Amino acid sequence: MSHNSSTSNKSWWNRPLIGSVSLIERIVGALNPQPLPELALSLHETEWEMLENIVPTLKMLDNGQYNDEFLFYLNIKNKLENNLDDYKGLHKFVKVFSFAIKNINHFRIIRRIELDFHGQSQVQLYNFVEEQLNINYDPILFRKLVVNEIEQLLKVIVNEPTQKALSMYKIALEAITEEESGLNLLLLLKKYNIQDYAIFSVVNDILKQVKKQELNNLKAFVLAVKVNYDELDKLGQLIGISHQEDLVITYAKIIQYIALSYRYENIIYRFQQLIENIQKWYKHYETIIEIREEYPSHKYKVTPQFLESIPGESIYFKYQDFLKIYN
Repeated sequence: MSHNSSTSNKSWWNRPLIGSVSLIERIVGALNPQPLPELALSLHETEWEMLENIVPTLKMLDNGQYNDEFLFYLNIKNKLENNLDDYKGLHKFVKVFSFAIKNINHFRIIRRIELDFHGQSQVQLYNFVEEQLNINYDPILFRKLVVNEIEQLLKVIVNEPTQKALSMYKIALEAITEEESGLNLLLLLKKYNIQDYAIFSVVNDILKQVKKQELNNLKAFVLAVKVNYDELDKLGQLIGISHQEDLVITYAKIIQYIALSYRYENIIYRFQQLIENIQKWYKHYETIIEIREEYPSHKYKVTPQFLESIPGESIYFKYQDFLKIYN
């Protein structure tokens, strides 16, 4: 016979009222409560004090800025970084799009100088840069070789405008080659002889349009992508986004995530601190719960503290799903 049918056959006074505790058990326990072991009482009090020390920090870090849109952003961030669900495979494209937007001025400087300064020494430098892009995939080594070449050239160039241009060229190349994404993107721009860097500007323009809007609505980004599709697709093709995908949705998700990251990048560290402190809090909370389950109030003579709500519990319940993400 199943447990449920066995329970239903019991008289009402012998059925569980709350959890697995029946009315009879509660009456017997209330009439003959057992003394609470001193060790359990002491441990409960110690863990309670530890919780109370952490709770002020939890309250300070949980100050109302983690709204639904921010939590929506965290969920997307988790899916992107862990290659999950409908964000599978998009993380590398987000990195390239983000890098292109942040470094658009550096790319333009490089392009403008290569077009405007055509002395023999400069052309040799540009050829050296392109040669290194094709054979060197290490950003650190690439930067070291190219910067050294530019510095050697600066020692022999006497023309002031050319000196200034080469210095700007060096700074731009150093910035772009901070990450492998930049190195790869520069290689692609040169490989396919991209003349117009407006393909970078279009993403920036969309981000400006949505700056004051709610960002958890993908439809708004879909509309913006449809309007700017041709330019976005040039960048998409350049970095290898497959045409087998629903490209409008793909571009919309990429830009939505970038917009969310710009809005919340300054508070995500604070949220991580909150999660870390909740994790510290939870160790003490878990011990208290175990003690209370081992020595329930219907069987033991417990102190009033055993019957109180546990400090910080409401904050824990609010963010418990995110503990798994940051575990």
